[in-house]
Amino acid sequence: MRQPSPPLKRQYLLAVGVFALLLVASFALFADLLVDQFSRSYLEDVLLSGRAQAEELARQLGGNAPLYRVVETRKEALSRISATLARQDVIQTAQVFDERGRLVWSTTTRTEGLVGGFPDANAELVVGAPEGVVETGTTYEIRVPLQDVGTVVVAVSKAALAPRIALLRRRLLLHTAVAGGLALAVLAAAVAFIWHLVQRNAALEARKRMDEELAALGSLAANLAHEIRNPLNALSLNLELLEEELHEHRAEGGTVGLARREVGRLSRLVNDFLVYARPSPVHRERCEAFEVLREVAALLGPSCEKADVALTIDAQPVVLEADRGQIAQVLVNLALNALQAMEQSQARRLELRAYARGQRAVLEVVDSGPGIPSEQLGRVREAFFSLRKGGTGLGLAIADRIAQAHGGSLELENRPEGGLVARLVLPVATRSEAA
Repeated sequence: MRQPSPPLKRQYLLAVGVFALLLVASFALFADLLVDQFSRSYLEDVLLSGRAQAEELARQLGGNAPLYRVVETRKEALSRISATLARQDVIQTAQVFDERGRLVWSTTTRTEGLVGGFPDANAELVVGAPEGVVETGTTYEIRVPLQDVGTVVVAVSKAALAPRIALLRRRLLLHTAVAGGLALAVLAAAVAFIWHLVQRNAALEARKRMDEELAALGSLAANLAHEIRNPLNALSLNLELLEEELHEHRAEGGTVGLARREVGRLSRLVNDFLVYARPSPVHRERCEAFEVLREVAALLGPSCEKADVALTIDAQPVVLEADRGQIAQVLVNLALNALQAMEQSQARRLELRAYARGQRAVLEVVDSGPGIPSEQLGRVREAFFSLRKGGTGLGLAIADRIAQAHGGSLELENRPEGGLVARLVLPVATRSEAA
């Protein structure tokens, strides 16, 4: 069956490749935006949680008494807040400043143990600090006003946030990559299915065209058989009688012999048309591959001897389920093609092989000729296409049709050392049939 043309296949693959690249680029952009957005959201959640802790600390320190006295009287509540902050790895420090920017109380949660209380004499002062969130080199400082008497500052460590955000980014990238991989897998499956439909549609169209050609050819072949075959038989018989008569009178009969050969060629042409246009039904039977090859070799013997071709058989025990006559016809035609191809070759060898390949039987005709040009290998099985002058172009088409009718295939392959392998692949006989 004819497959979609190479340009169509290249265009299809190019379109699929461009679509796949666009899909990958879209996923990469989406992943980058998603990771950036989730990282920002996580940072905002951490800062909101820190602000809630700072507001709770400011609520505990609220009152009209001096700030130092409030801190001293509410040590137990501050200890609980410090313990809560300590369980949050991202909180580095919590500090309380009075209205003049002096550090009144602080706790450090990212050191061994829990340190809190009044600062030492060298404590740093914060003067004129704005409210809200202030980013420094190593922390995010969340500042909450303590009524009119001071400020609460909760510092979130950037070093503690970095690995958490990195882990979040890795997980998001991994999940996005998995989703992208699944999307590409679905795309690949869809592409394969669509290409299968394209090939199937092309095969159906080719079969439809073939059926239409066969219908027209069948009508033409019937007319040819009626109008040409009988006159050719009569002409061949008369030429044969004339040649015998000339031979008896010892007259030159070369011209008559040439005419007989041309009549025979025309007769074979008509027969090929009939066989191709009206294929015979397949009558399957159990047959040994070696016996089929031996019959073919017996038929080819005189031709091989005349052409000085060495003919050999190499057959393994294989049982076929096929029409013996049709298979022999295919092998004889393939072998005759090989003999004609080796006319100009110095080493002339023809080998008939048979072996099993899984659930298939393989019959091969191997020659030492020039082979077939690689650019023509795909066309030689087309009807009416021939590389040989005077050929009908139907021999390989008939062989290919017989192979397909048997549920097999005909393969043609050039050998690296020279020559051609014509391979007929057929189903083997089932065990019940071979028993």
